[in-house]
Amino acid sequence: MAGRAVVLTVLLVVPGLIVAAVSAHYALQDWRQLLDAYSQLRAVMSSDAPLRELYAANVAQEIHRINLFADVVWALQGAILFGLGVCGLCLLPLARQKG
Repeated sequence: MAGRAVVLTVLLVVPGLIVAAVSAHYALQDWRQLLDAYSQLRAVMSSDAPLRELYAANVAQEIHRINLFADVVWALQGAILFGLGVCGLCLLPLARQKG
């Protein structure tokens, strides 16, 4: 039974936790960058900037939106791996004592 627990921990629990944590860290960084890009877009929209600047600001905030989406998807995939590993550990039968 200990071998199965080690395999589940090494292949699902630990990698899932690492992927979820790293992706969540980068998602928070991309969230801040998206807020900055969106505020720049709002500033360009309220000014009399040429259409070229408006387009560039819009593209910049869309790039950050896509990056944030990808980071959150990876975080969710890591959380799913982690959850599967924990469920697998919980479903392992308990070792019986001889006596």
